[in-house]
Amino acid sequence: MNAHHDNAPLYQRFADLLHRTMGLDAASLGHSAIERAVDQRAAAWYADGHVEATLTDYWDATQSSPAMVQALIETVVVPETWFYRDADAFKALARLAHERLVGRGTALPLRILSLPCSTGEEPYTIAMTLLDAGIDPAQWRIDAMDISDRSLAVAQRAVYGRNSFRGNAFAFRDAHFTRTGDGWRLAPRVVEAVRFSRANLMQLDASALGVYDFVFCRNVLIYFDRDAQQKALHALNSMLAENGTLFVGPAETGLLMRYGMQSARIPLAFAFHRAALDETPSSGWHTASLPAAAALAMAPSQLPALARPPMSSTQPAAWPVRVARTPANGATPFAPRGSVAPCMRKMSISASPVHHPLSPPSPATADAARDTLQAARALADAGRLAQAESAINAYLEHHAPLADAFYLLGVLADANGAAQLARGHYRKALYLDPRHAEALAHLATLLELEGDRDGARLLMQRAARAQGAQRG
Repeated sequence: MNAHHDNAPLYQRFADLLHRTMGLDAASLGHSAIERAVDQRAAAWYADGHVEATLTDYWDATQSSPAMVQALIETVVVPETWFYRDADAFKALARLAHERLVGRGTALPLRILSLPCSTGEEPYTIAMTLLDAGIDPAQWRIDAMDISDRSLAVAQRAVYGRNSFRGNAFAFRDAHFTRTGDGWRLAPRVVEAVRFSRANLMQLDASALGVYDFVFCRNVLIYFDRDAQQKALHALNSMLAENGTLFVGPAETGLLMRYGMQSARIPLAFAFHRAALDETPSSGWHTASLPAAAALAMAPSQLPALARPPMSSTQPAAWPVRVARTPANGATPFAPRGSVAPCMRKMSISASPVHHPLSPPSPATADAARDTLQAARALADAGRLAQAESAINAYLEHHAPLADAFYLLGVLADANGAAQLARGHYRKALYLDPRHAEALAHLATLLELEGDRDGARLLMQRAARAQGAQRG
């Protein structure tokens, strides 16, 4: 096979094919990821009776073989999901489902969609959430769809390994799973509550699917370019029932704002209501400042890794995970995925330069920081943004520099519409921890809304790489 640079036009054809088929923006993953996937599938094809073939031959063969295109898609799609990821979305679902059932006045069941559903952790989390909330299974129906046949097969088998259970809160596993020789098997009552099918978000017939009360479509839109995002959001918007709720990933809130969808005003749930009829993409994308719903992303999010492209698999859910990481520059060890309680260091919030400490914080200091940030988060959840900001500032006046603290200050500044101040806080967080994925993602959203798409793309790539390094 020729060197990669000699085959660059062919690789671009494959990238274009994936874009047309599944909406994938190759630049969001990195072109080398696409090349690796193409090389892997081409090698398998060569070994299957085409030893003398070239990459051009493989390309020609894919043009008449939907099965070969699907095999390439399966290679690009790498599941990265777990149960109860971004748990606040499921807490919100339980409350909203109760309210909707009480208020609808009909016997019709709630309709819930998980798309893409990956290997099933998200839709099964939805089912467990509703069961644990005491809602009769006859009152709801869950549809789960994904482009990957391989992921759907895993979901329908419903046996999960350690990677699907993250954090340290596993009461749900004790209640709904049975230990087996190769993992944990999900209880039939949960499995039977979900209907799986294959679907492509870029090729949906939304009118045939009808409308849903709740739609989960998380952490996939960031892998689409502007046109694909608009197409996907138009379909999702049309599938939402009146006053229905769409749950997206933390890094995608800015996209929905620009599209014109309305915040559900539920901090940490990343939830939206449908756009008004006169605010749909037919009149183009909106250019609004980042409002409170996007800014109230108080819990660090889990982003997909660019090195392991996860098109259908970056959504589902998880209980708060506390995994320490050490920044590349040796600054603050950072604790958290899904929690704002890390190990801390010293820094002033003034305009003076930020300096890294030379020694780690004492346990008492770390506990104080954790308590302060948890209190600030509770204040923000209650809508008391000024008090939340004051609590963080008061801590920083007397304690260590803390990447998470500046990240949260940036989030609060976003909520107040102070984009310039928010940028400054995010950059301070990144000075302390260059791999702070949440600060990278939020700063990227600000740049995107300001029209700097190239800068936003670079930051999102860094954010995804940072999350990949965490998992590694």
